[in-house]
Amino acid sequence: MGTSNDRSKVDATFPLRLRAARLKAGLSLEDLACKLGGIVSRQAIAKYEKGLAAPSPEVLEHLLQVLEIPAPPEEVTSLSCFTDNFRARNVSYKRKSNTARQDLNLKKTGADNQLAEDKKLEWLEPTRVYFCLNRQDLQPANIQKDKEKESFIFRCGLKLSSKQLTALRVQIAEKMEKYLRLESLLKAELKFTVGLSNSSLANPDQTEQAAGELRQLWDLGTGPVVNILTFLEDRGIKIFRLAGPEGFESCSGFYLDSPFIAVNDNLPVDRLRFKTSTELAQILFGFSEDPAQSKLYNRWAAAFLMPARKLEEYFLPAGRKIALSELAEIKLRYGISLQAIMYRAYDLGLITERRLRAFRELLNQKGWLTKEPVAYRGEEFPQRFKRLIHYAISSEILDLKTAASLAETTPEDLCQEIGDIF
Repeated sequence: MGTSNDRSKVDATFPLRLRAARLKAGLSLEDLACKLGGIVSRQAIAKYEKGLAAPSPEVLEHLLQVLEIPAPPEEVTSLSCFTDNFRARNVSYKRKSNTARQDLNLKKTGADNQLAEDKKLEWLEPTRVYFCLNRQDLQPANIQKDKEKESFIFRCGLKLSSKQLTALRVQIAEKMEKYLRLESLLKAELKFTVGLSNSSLANPDQTEQAAGELRQLWDLGTGPVVNILTFLEDRGIKIFRLAGPEGFESCSGFYLDSPFIAVNDNLPVDRLRFKTSTELAQILFGFSEDPAQSKLYNRWAAAFLMPARKLEEYFLPAGRKIALSELAEIKLRYGISLQAIMYRAYDLGLITERRLRAFRELLNQKGWLTKEPVAYRGEEFPQRFKRLIHYAISSEILDLKTAASLAETTPEDLCQEIGDIF
């Protein structure tokens, strides 16, 4: 977090910094003009962002109060990479059902008729959305450019508004830029590599096999995955806990070939762990919002968090009744919800559909569907980025002000967080 003087510099990077701050806040030009109390028009703000005009000291002061305008970066490309040239990709639409126009064959009509029919068609929101950025926008002009290679792939399964998606992807891109810059400075780049036998999941048997194989590769045995956020960070996946828009739970993608997972900071810890695991499946086996594939990814996530062999030890003999206290013991040890445990037991044939249904009815009657009676006590916080920041300061590689800017905090708070250096 830069100082007020840093943030208020109207230099060559100011247009990009202003646009980045507006997009991150999820504001349109009109929204920002309203928040400024009408002291400047949306057209004037557009000129500021294009570098065609500079704000007066009065307008600049109001902009700094409304927006978190970042300090000037070391390289201009580090801002332009996530403010310009975004394009939608792989957006699929579905027609609304129960309409006679659904069977229209537009190809058989002329251009005028086709345009008229297009106006009659109604479309749902995209069922899945990816965003990417051309690699050419991230490199200096003198470097060979690969226009076909995507440098920012962003997957979010929720139907968020355009403003919400833009704010979310800008926020993640900004964090990725800082993370990668810090790694580069400290020569601490960590590449995510994993050699699984299958690069996709086609059936439940493959999900069990792939989960067991990954546990073996990562020497997890049959024990719980403690602090999965830091665990994945230490294996090369950038992890962020965000206060995202309403309804946001998690998303994942790649930025400059580096995978990332972002989860909602307000999720219950067991839910956060499960969503992180499903996003890990998306990274490992390919991005998909197909319901059947999502079901396989959910099963893989449960298998990764709760090995079949250990669950069988709790539930055998199959078909017996099970006490809530037994489920609570599993949840407290493995960090997986009571509902996920029961669904996993059902998938493994350890309980009947009737018993699963009775369990769901019990949760519904007691109001436990959204807030379970047993809370997982483990902590889930990504630690690697913070660890690198602390190392950079204690080793005098970064000064406190620069490190605080990367960590998005104040020098005072960062100093208190680090404590004494000796």
